[in-house]
Amino acid sequence: MIFYAQECNFCDREDTYYCMKIKLPLLFLACLMAFSPALMAQGKISGKVFDRKSGQAVEYATIAILNPNDSSLVTGSVTEAKGSFSVKVPYGNYLLRVSFMGYTTYYHPSTLAVTAKQPAINVGKISISPSAVMMDEVVVTAERTMVEYQLDKRVVNVDKNLVAGGGTATDVLENVPSVSVDNDGNVTLRGSTNVKVLINGRPYELMGNDLETLLEQIPASSVETVEVITNPSAKYDPEGMSGIINIKLKEKTSGALGLNGVVSINGGTPLPFIIPDAMPKFIPTSMGSINLNYTTEKYNLFLSADGGVRSRSSFGHSNIERLRADTAWSHDTLDRYGIFRHYMGSVKVGGEYYFNNKSSLLVSYQLRGGQRERLNTINSLDLLNDGYLNYDQNDTNINRSINHSFNLSFIKKFDEKDRELTVDATYSTRHMTGTGWQEQLYQGEAIWDNYYLRETETENFHKTFNFKANYAHPFAENWKLETGIESNLDWPNQKAEYFRTEYDTAHTLYKFRDDQSCTHFDYTQQTHAAYATVGGHLTQKLSAQAGLRVEYSYLLGYDLDHPGSDSVYKSYWQPYPTLHLSYQIDSFQSVQLSYSRRVQRPRMRTLNPYMEIREGQELSFGNPNLDPEFTHAFELSHSIGFHNWNIYTCAYFRQTNNKMTRYGFVWDSVNSKYYSWWMPYNDEYYGYWASTWQNLNREYNFGLELIVDWQILKWWKLNASVNLYKSTIEGTELLGNQDKSAFQASGKFTSFMVLPKDWTIQFSGQYNAPWLDLQTTMFASFWFDMAVKKDVLHKRGSVNLRIGDIFATGGWGHETHTEQLNRLMQMRRLSPTVTLGFTYKINNGLRQRQRSNDYDDGSDGDY
Repeated sequence: MIFYAQECNFCDREDTYYCMKIKLPLLFLACLMAFSPALMAQGKISGKVFDRKSGQAVEYATIAILNPNDSSLVTGSVTEAKGSFSVKVPYGNYLLRVSFMGYTTYYHPSTLAVTAKQPAINVGKISISPSAVMMDEVVVTAERTMVEYQLDKRVVNVDKNLVAGGGTATDVLENVPSVSVDNDGNVTLRGSTNVKVLINGRPYELMGNDLETLLEQIPASSVETVEVITNPSAKYDPEGMSGIINIKLKEKTSGALGLNGVVSINGGTPLPFIIPDAMPKFIPTSMGSINLNYTTEKYNLFLSADGGVRSRSSFGHSNIERLRADTAWSHDTLDRYGIFRHYMGSVKVGGEYYFNNKSSLLVSYQLRGGQRERLNTINSLDLLNDGYLNYDQNDTNINRSINHSFNLSFIKKFDEKDRELTVDATYSTRHMTGTGWQEQLYQGEAIWDNYYLRETETENFHKTFNFKANYAHPFAENWKLETGIESNLDWPNQKAEYFRTEYDTAHTLYKFRDDQSCTHFDYTQQTHAAYATVGGHLTQKLSAQAGLRVEYSYLLGYDLDHPGSDSVYKSYWQPYPTLHLSYQIDSFQSVQLSYSRRVQRPRMRTLNPYMEIREGQELSFGNPNLDPEFTHAFELSHSIGFHNWNIYTCAYFRQTNNKMTRYGFVWDSVNSKYYSWWMPYNDEYYGYWASTWQNLNREYNFGLELIVDWQILKWWKLNASVNLYKSTIEGTELLGNQDKSAFQASGKFTSFMVLPKDWTIQFSGQYNAPWLDLQTTMFASFWFDMAVKKDVLHKRGSVNLRIGDIFATGGWGHETHTEQLNRLMQMRRLSPTVTLGFTYKINNGLRQRQRSNDYDDGSDGDY
């Protein structure tokens, strides 16, 4: 059962900002509410909860304070990292109940009287016993539930997720309810790609990599939890229409002195049922990692390293028909297959010094590097011109990157509970170079009449700096004021040069620079912000949190390679209010209502007007006139826990103004005039399918989400989720002045079973129903994964066998029908894949670091 505590707890360290112009009104309002007549004489009940058998502290146990007359709930809390709890209560008599899944419920043997003479009662050490079940020598003890529901977020505990074993953070996200990752590495939340991804509370850009690369570089064994925040408070960055995904990595332990660590290694390969003759039969994947820390009473030193190669492959078929006046002027079929390899490695070192029990300073450095190789082979057949445009195409891209990241974090806690100051600064650099070749050989009598080679050389140097300071101050009864400031500075510099190699009239190969397509884009973006949130109890059952964040954003970009081209300049102030309400119906269920205003800013790649040529006669370019889009998001959710069930239901609505969307069209002299910022019409690319970004009017999104946790038996639990989602875009001239509507449905489930002799089996599946976006209909997709784990070496080690896409059903595809284009694309990945891994714990292994930061301080976020 998930219990929502009544005590105000606003210790999440997420970054948000505060408008100085309304600081005094907000503070006045908070003080007025805090010192209202609802305030009465208060005492507190405290203690610690331990496992009777192991003697270890029990975290997240539910503390319920009950009325002795009718056993109704008065207030409550949950235990912290060391098993401690402290609950404020008005003077009176109370019963104390402690419960935790998998343990026998504990009732304090006597009534607790909180009076003016005895305002504080410490019940001391409470020991609870696991409700173990013996079945053919199976002993099951308590485990944390897969999903924990809190006021403004859901916390998904993925450290026990076997199907992600041997994989990367991408595999972890694929098993998180409401989250999906497509085959291009794009992360979606509730069907929307407009989501902000954080790593340990920091924007992934500060890690010095693009998101797809970074997720592939993080081993799944390094991920502790994933926080899904669908309607964030003002403490968070407002970017991301559908919300925030915060991936929390395992770090050091603060509980066990001496040396601790975890070592893991795994390897695997696809064992496909179907494989094209031209593709390799063996595409290996392997990962290894080591995490160590050495802790004393005064300091902690930590070292982590990981590396390996991640390989994927796919094959498929496309059918493309281009039209003029409803008549086809070209009709091609393309057979293709691709191989993707990512070599990666990273080292992180650092230390934390404890000045005392209240203050500490952490310094760390991380070096991350990698090389991505992508090979695509295409065989094209022209169905209209008797082989005139038949060609074979090979696309090869190699990108190398090296990243440095420096972090400095300071935390100061005060004697007053929940009062603290944190300061965090991060500086990162990334240097990436890339080389690509796109070679086409057309069928014909002479190679010099039918040969095409396009080479690309890219260089990207990206610097980022992030500074944030956060101060939390509790006041009155269960109220807290939290303020903070943050600055994000980005300096990406992207250079891309294109070269063509052709035969001249003398049948001699010559190479020339394509000046029109080359670009050297220099870009600067700054965001400065301040925020304030205030929250607490309005009544014993009703809690509220209100916040306001104000940001100033500035960006400037220009193409150094084309001095006469238009530059990109945008500057604006924007407020982002938030409101969260929570009503505790009883000890089993609660209702939450929330609102937030959010933003999605254009990225450098969406603003940069340079041209990118893709396989299959496609090109894309950015739009320097693109503006941000703003969203009003509302959510109404209900959670209930009873017996072995937890059910979470959420209805949500989003209105997005100035909607940014990707739009495709056939490149010709008529359509190109609408995109004069790019370049004058070039007949060389006549008939190519072009895509760019546009601002539309408004988009409306309606959704319903259902998540069920079911402890079927003591040794078997199930988590299932369903998301239904509908979007409508208002008609514009671009859409023929007609509204566009789309419906999407998706579902996931995970079955986890503990068997005799330390065996564990996990089975999971996903389904995405067909859905329609602006111009394209996506096909349905579904697949199933299975994993088996066996503990060995007295549970210090474990062996993990994973089979991904076990029935080889994984695939994707779409079809597009416009006045200019009919296109069908179907792809499959090589599957199933088999991965075998081994993990060994040094001493007690690693536990999540129990120090506060600007996004998470170990609290649950409940009131």
